[in-house]
Amino acid sequence: MKAFASPTLSLNTPDGAARLWSLALLLLALAAQAPALPLAGWLPLGLALASRLLPARAWSNALRLLSLALCVGAAGLAFGWLDSTTLRLSLLLVLALKWAESRRVQEYALVSAAALVAVAIGMLQWGDGAGVLFVCTGVALLLASFGTLTCAGAPTRPAGKALGVALRDAFRQLLPALPLAALLFLFFPRIPGPLWDIGLSFGLPLPAGIEQSQQGLGASSRLKPGQTQTGASDGEPVLVAEFRNWVPPTNMLYWRGPVFYDFDGSEWQLDAEYASGSGRRLMQKGWRSAADFRQELRSSAQEIRYKVRLSAHNGLWLYALELPAQLTSESFIGPDWQLLSHLPVREEMSYELSSWLEWSAGSSLTAELRQRALALPATGNPQLRALGSELAQQGDADAIMRAGLAQLARGGYRLRDRFTPPEGENALDTFWFETREGNAEFFAASFVILMRAAGVPARLVTGYRGGKLMALTDYVVVKRNHAHAWVEIWDEAKGWRRVDPADLIAPDKYAGTPAQPRQEKKEAPKAQEKPTQSSGGASAPAGGSFAAVVAERPKPGEGWTLPDVSDWLGRWVFRLDAERQQKLLGGQGGGFAWIWLLVLAAAGSALLFAGKLLFGRWRESRRLPPAQRAWHKACRLLARKGLTGRTGECPSEFARRVSEERPQWADAMRQLGDSYAEWRYGRSPAAAAPAVSQASRLLINRILSE
Repeated sequence: MKAFASPTLSLNTPDGAARLWSLALLLLALAAQAPALPLAGWLPLGLALASRLLPARAWSNALRLLSLALCVGAAGLAFGWLDSTTLRLSLLLVLALKWAESRRVQEYALVSAAALVAVAIGMLQWGDGAGVLFVCTGVALLLASFGTLTCAGAPTRPAGKALGVALRDAFRQLLPALPLAALLFLFFPRIPGPLWDIGLSFGLPLPAGIEQSQQGLGASSRLKPGQTQTGASDGEPVLVAEFRNWVPPTNMLYWRGPVFYDFDGSEWQLDAEYASGSGRRLMQKGWRSAADFRQELRSSAQEIRYKVRLSAHNGLWLYALELPAQLTSESFIGPDWQLLSHLPVREEMSYELSSWLEWSAGSSLTAELRQRALALPATGNPQLRALGSELAQQGDADAIMRAGLAQLARGGYRLRDRFTPPEGENALDTFWFETREGNAEFFAASFVILMRAAGVPARLVTGYRGGKLMALTDYVVVKRNHAHAWVEIWDEAKGWRRVDPADLIAPDKYAGTPAQPRQEKKEAPKAQEKPTQSSGGASAPAGGSFAAVVAERPKPGEGWTLPDVSDWLGRWVFRLDAERQQKLLGGQGGGFAWIWLLVLAAAGSALLFAGKLLFGRWRESRRLPPAQRAWHKACRLLARKGLTGRTGECPSEFARRVSEERPQWADAMRQLGDSYAEWRYGRSPAAAAPAVSQASRLLINRILSE
């Protein structure tokens, strides 16, 4: 039996150097992924690396594959087959086992490239500054690993010198690419989400359907608090909207869906008409024309026009921005102001609409609807009920609402995309007074119950909020991870008004940036010049959200402070999306703004390449001896006068021919030809070199003096 493979790592050979650099990059990937790896996962990773000691036999690879299958199976059973922990651990195990069985330089280079991808994924677990450090170190190690592919015949060096030479060569290769990378990073249009979102935006026949299940917003007549996990990493598109004239701030885009009144203590339920999937009965309670619906409006402003491409979702909702100002074919406005279809949306469809972004609506509240908007379960959540009774002493609905938001502002609450929702009949009490973290739907549901306990009619509105602006165009892509929920309360003086607790808990999450109006069309409405952050309807405080009313933000410290480098990197590097890119470059929006960005990127790249080429030629010329540079300089000036050397012509013959054609330069030209020939072919070139430079200057002066 052959002896086990030696674990010795050496930098004196290409194989040993490649093995070391790939191992270093693999260990860096493990460090980057460390915060997300379970403690039990480190043992199989260590054993995978130690399998390098196994002999190079066929059964060794079979043992590695069997171990990989067992580890992945155990992780799948423990964490879930598609859980991020399982996928992360599987990737790292594959890399470790591949490194262990590799024997050639090319195999190590492949492991290094895959390990750098793992480093890039793992940097999301760290802060912005640490992420930069991980990426820069990973790129340097990758270049060092790739450098071993071309050093098969290189002389061996001691380990210390080999390390320094490899890092020096790596950074030498990296630095010239940085200006071009920075240029493309700044000017290349941002593409939110996968590349096929561009096709979705511009109407290409790509599948845009979402999972048509019985869960999620718009697909189910029941909703349990915390069920939707709003903001989850589900990137499936729901709709694509193309705006005309101007794109509103994304924080003002509320895509209205199902509205819930009835809560039994554990889940919200819609009316039976929605569950039946037939719009005929709902049409009798709603409005068949936009003109009839306008009678419900007390005030309206900011009318916008847009076109929607909607995915099939098996529900009746057409997901218009609230509130709809017109109808599309085969549609009507439901009793709770949603735009509904006559039949469930089972196929992708497109329609054009207009909507009001600012409004106050509701002519009156019927006794039946008031009773439903105030109904509370028979039991459960006693603390939230008691808090509502205290808030009822504030007086009118507006004061009660502000007092309720003040409770949120001072309670240390956190908005979480993923969380474990409390269960039981007192789940909302547990959330409000103990865990204090949840998604937007959980905050909205709890606030509805709080308002009802205070005697204020309230309802839960679900749908989607915002969207991703597509690379400075007029297209906004709304995905399932934009699922959202908010509250509407009834005010006798103002009607129904929107309240979004999420704006108070995490104001930066929905702070959108508006696209500028197109130059050739009308300007955006003046009311939009100062976009609100929470957009709480017409009753929202001017120039800000409800948070500004209930809780004053701390004033920034006076005097000079150290710059927050991490925040700067996060804002302008890691999170430089289409909206921030537009703000940074001062773009004017429009459907073809991305073309100008591409032109700028191409022009800048061409200038960089031209500068690099000129610099290379200048640097190459500086490597020539001074005498040869002087000869070439004089020859270039003669070439501009129409006198060029011939193939195989010696310097003396060239000087004689120039002297015959231009007798006024004869003395200087013969002196240059003789001195250059002496330097080039004589026995003492060092002594002849100064004469070449002197003769070249004399000839150049003669030529320029004419």
